[in-house]
Amino acid sequence: MGFLGADLWKSLYDFGMEYGPLAPSWFVLPLAMVALLVVAAHMIVLREHAIGKMPESRRQIRMMTGWVMMFTIPLLAYGFGIVSPTNQDNFLMAWTCIVGLLGGIVLMACVDALNSIRLARVQSRELHQKLHALLTQPEHDG
Repeated sequence: MGFLGADLWKSLYDFGMEYGPLAPSWFVLPLAMVALLVVAAHMIVLREHAIGKMPESRRQIRMMTGWVMMFTIPLLAYGFGIVSPTNQDNFLMAWTCIVGLLGGIVLMACVDALNSIRLARVQSRELHQKLHALLTQPEHDG
């Protein structure tokens, strides 16, 4: 059993608050499972049903964000519910990775917002051109 298995075993049976993980494993692990299921369901909907219903650039950005979240959620569960702050090396490595992944998720959310602004400008420009074409075309008497 590697360090993850040993830490999990210890956290499940270590009831002392001063030496245990930040939160109890019995709370963190089921919550992480539910979060993983929700993100996985969202990614399945994006992959199967969103093709043609949303711009491809938006779908790709959100799929990539979903994959990063799928890596972040188990690491968060490890950081909160399994590794103890007394295990300094693993605790520091886990939380360094968590902060980096959360920063990546925020960065991808900013990219998604900028992409939405770009898509809105393109749609606005197209709508303006269509309206201009309709207003400048000669009227037909039928």
